[in-house]
Amino acid sequence: MAVKDVVSALIEPQLKILGYDLASVSFRKEGANYILRVVIDKDGPVSMDDIVRAGDLISPLLDEADPIKSSYMLDVTSLGAEKPIKLERLERYLNERVNLSLREAVDKKNALEGELVSLTKEEVTIKVDNKKKGNVTIRRDLIANARLAIKF
Repeated sequence: MAVKDVVSALIEPQLKILGYDLASVSFRKEGANYILRVVIDKDGPVSMDDIVRAGDLISPLLDEADPIKSSYMLDVTSLGAEKPIKLERLERYLNERVNLSLREAVDKKNALEGELVSLTKEEVTIKVDNKKKGNVTIRRDLIANARLAIKF
């Protein structure tokens, strides 16, 4: 079994207990060092405290199980400020700023960005930045991808 699979099986149940999802695990050589990169996620933003908490959980689990015989550095990180959102979890991001990539253009746009203001099983409404537009409601089946967005 690959290192990433062994590590995933070891840490994922414990991360779930703390409320984190395991987004990915990779183990590769970067420069002169081997890096074990663990990417965590949760509903809402992942803070530095979350990263530290997850690292404090993962490190002793790895020390005890010792699944990697060579020396390596543990890097616990998140998907980032503009992380992807699973479409089935879109409801959890109500009142957050999102970017929606569309399967078909709506008002000649292939993507919409703004505050997620309401959802039903069939439709999603976002308040777009262009004040002339106001709220835009689209069918859920038109959404190809979603991610959190940051306004600069």
